Amino acid sequence: MAKNITLRLEESILQAAKKMAFQYDVSLSQWVARLITKTINQKNDFKSARKRALKNLEKGFNLGGAPLTRDQVYER
Repeated sequence: MAKNITLRLEESILQAAKKMAFQYDVSLSQWVARLITKTINQKNDFKSARKRALKNLEKGFNLGGAPLTRDQVYER
């Protein structure tokens, strides 16, 4: 369910926003809604990617081969 909101912007920002919306051939309301939606989606995508990356780090990576022994690690 869509709801209306009121924004208070400087006149110069409002005019620039209207021009941007016109370039995308959408209303100012649609343009602002898309920006908000895009920002939220990017934030959610980032959170998901971060969660996956941290899970992978906890699990570790198989680089092939057998683990080194203590002697092999400290061998000079």
